[in-house]
Amino acid sequence: MKASTQGFLALALSSAIWGGMYVASDALMRTMPPLVVLEFREGISAIILLAIAARHRQLHIDRHDYLPMFGVGIIGFSVSIGFQFYGTHAAGAALGSLVTASSPVLIALLGALVLKEHVPTRRWLAIGIAFVGVVVIVGTPAPGKDTALGVSLLLVAAVCWSIYTIGSTSLLTRYSALTVVTIACTVGAITSLPFASIAYLHARHPLPMNLAGWGEVLYISVIGMALAFFLWVWGFKHVSASRGGVLLLFQPLIGIVLGIVLLGETVSIGTLLGAVLVCAGVTLAVVERKPPLALEPMP
Repeated sequence: MKASTQGFLALALSSAIWGGMYVASDALMRTMPPLVVLEFREGISAIILLAIAARHRQLHIDRHDYLPMFGVGIIGFSVSIGFQFYGTHAAGAALGSLVTASSPVLIALLGALVLKEHVPTRRWLAIGIAFVGVVVIVGTPAPGKDTALGVSLLLVAAVCWSIYTIGSTSLLTRYSALTVVTIACTVGAITSLPFASIAYLHARHPLPMNLAGWGEVLYISVIGMALAFFLWVWGFKHVSASRGGVLLLFQPLIGIVLGIVLLGETVSIGTLLGAVLVCAGVTLAVVERKPPLALEPMP
């Protein structure tokens, strides 16, 4: 199997995992503060990743990379995920999915500006088609009193996530995906801890209230962060930013599928149309056009 194919599979799997995160995270944040949920997610993931990285001796980084590694940890873990949690909590999961869908566009833009990647017109068209599909799936949610605040937080989260993706891709030229994710996650857990502690002390129910809640904590930590973040960073080691970023648009689609399977939600014609557009856009971005075969002169 080609390295690029493996990269796409890793990115698709991580996006699918994150698609299920909305269900688990939303359930937890109904009783727990978002920052406490965030700290559980990052703290448990950091412990697991540190143990694995230490076993494989992949914790060493050069002194001149301290600041870039520290930066992607804060931007990608503390700020991006923290703002996403609060934004989704304020604006709702539907708007959360929609705003998150802007990330591939930002990733493609930053990839062209920072990594000097060439983004052909065909790929911009693919991103546009998939984004329209997400809009059709999500629809137009009814605005609430916290919608403006939620959307603002989600936009900041999308920008930070795009910066994290490009920053970690740059670091992958010198370090393994395990090293980058482990250090970044640990930085995120440490920098989020003071804010989570304050939220914990002022919360009525700061901890999960039953075994199902603790199961959701383990899912968002072990699968939704440690595994999914590793797959996301590793995938970009083999795929360009603009091609791989569009796979993030699978998240709302997976959320719809899980809603049907787990919650018994009905499927509208708009949902089916949106799903077709998302799949078409992703396919257009992922499948590269083969160059025409050169005709050799006859002997």
